[in-house]
Amino acid sequence: MKPNTIYELLIDAMEEHLPPGWTIARLTVQFLTNGEDVEFAGTYLDQAGEPQPLTTDFPAEVAEAVQRLYQLRKTDGHPRANTFQLDLTAAGQFTTAYSWDQEIQDEDDHFSNGGTAREWQKIRDARYGPSTD
Repeated sequence: MKPNTIYELLIDAMEEHLPPGWTIARLTVQFLTNGEDVEFAGTYLDQAGEPQPLTTDFPAEVAEAVQRLYQLRKTDGHPRANTFQLDLTAAGQFTTAYSWDQEIQDEDDHFSNGGTAREWQKIRDARYGPSTD
C-alpha cells in the first residue's frame, strides 16, 4: 500500500463522520511504541466556523494502514516523526505534515517500560515545567 492510498483511506474514513456543511477538518495521529500503536484525534469547522470534535471510530484497517505508513516512512529514510497531521477541505484538497514531539516520545517510553502516572508527572514537571491543565 502506497502513502497516497493510505491518505485516501484516511480521507474516506474522515468523510464518513463529517456532517453536511463542514468546511475544513484536521486529523492528528500519534504514533506510539515505534508505530505499533496509533491514536487518532480530530476536529472540523462547522458551517458557522466553530470547531467541533471529529469522531475517530475508524475501522481496524484504517489503524493498520496508518501503522503501515509509519513503517514505509521509516524504511524510506524519512526523518523521525511521532505525529502526523492531515488537513482536509470540503473541496477535497488535503495537506499532510509530520513532526517529532520529544515529550510524547518520553511519555511513551516511560509507560512502555512499566512506569506509573505519578512517576511520569514528576518527570514531566522536572523536564517540561508544571502542567497548565
